[in-house]
Amino acid sequence: MDKLVIGMLFPFHQDLQTFIDLSNENPISIVWTPYMESNELRSSRGLNSGKNINNIPEPDISQETFEKWITCDALVGLDLPSQPKERFPKLKWFQGVGAGYDHIDSATLKEMEVIQANARGISSVAMAEFVFARLLQVWKHLRTLDIQQTDKIWTAKFGTQAAGKTIGIVGLGTIGREVATRAKAFGMEILATRRSSLPGDSDPDTNRLFPYDQLDQMLPLCDVVVVSAPASEETKDLFDDEMFQQMKPGAIFCNVARGSLVVEESLAKALHEGQVGAAILDVTREEPLPSESPLWTVPNLYLSPHCSVSLDNYQEDAAKIVSINAKRLLSGQRLTNIIE
Repeated sequence: MDKLVIGMLFPFHQDLQTFIDLSNENPISIVWTPYMESNELRSSRGLNSGKNINNIPEPDISQETFEKWITCDALVGLDLPSQPKERFPKLKWFQGVGAGYDHIDSATLKEMEVIQANARGISSVAMAEFVFARLLQVWKHLRTLDIQQTDKIWTAKFGTQAAGKTIGIVGLGTIGREVATRAKAFGMEILATRRSSLPGDSDPDTNRLFPYDQLDQMLPLCDVVVVSAPASEETKDLFDDEMFQQMKPGAIFCNVARGSLVVEESLAKALHEGQVGAAILDVTREEPLPSESPLWTVPNLYLSPHCSVSLDNYQEDAAKIVSINAKRLLSGQRLTNIIE
């Protein structure tokens, strides 16, 4: 490729020098056309293979932006606008700035023969830290202690230790591996499933590795189950009534993957019955979570609005990924983090 025109949809405002150097030192032109969809639209797309079938309002797009988009060979963004065939006729590469891509219309990109890549690993450390912040909150009764401070109650509430407990990681990808690293530091037994694992396989970051189809054999052994597997047709509704019943009674369930992996009614039932001792959800099926959702008031549920990522180094790391892949595309090399 002689020259590359990149449409920058993600509104970078940090580490812009990376992009200045990228365009000055390479035959690259960057057109800045910020495009960010609402959480509601992004959530809906995630449940519908990247399509906006619910006709949720999309950001307004000016004629000037349309004219810039049709010149783009590449896009960098968190979101992909609808009708990519018409809006990006020259597109050869779509670079996501997040690890998740369930909200991207990957099928259409494949039809267009567009190389799709994500930012796998960009948030793994921060998300693993978040998992353990929440787990310690549960085990050490920090929520209760905070309430007691507010109410001026001086009553000891002793917690339990992480050391010696067994953690089960559903999806030993970059996030799951960072969780495993921290679990090891806490002295925990580490079990995990990985989609590509075969019976008898092992992994240096785990005490025992299970094939994906043996998840039901791993769950009864775990004091805490952390879900970090990607959203797909295979993982949709993975945790339902049957799966929660397979868990050790009173175990903690934690989902930092995607809401589509969990049947929320089944989780609520398991919490009410005490089958699940506590649940940590950073993601829900519908985001923002509707005010009428029963999840707001389910006992022992620790809810957060999809914010386990930390932003302090996010844009810098994303810019590096974009720079590396842009240079690879120009030189005819294989891009990193390609979604097959």
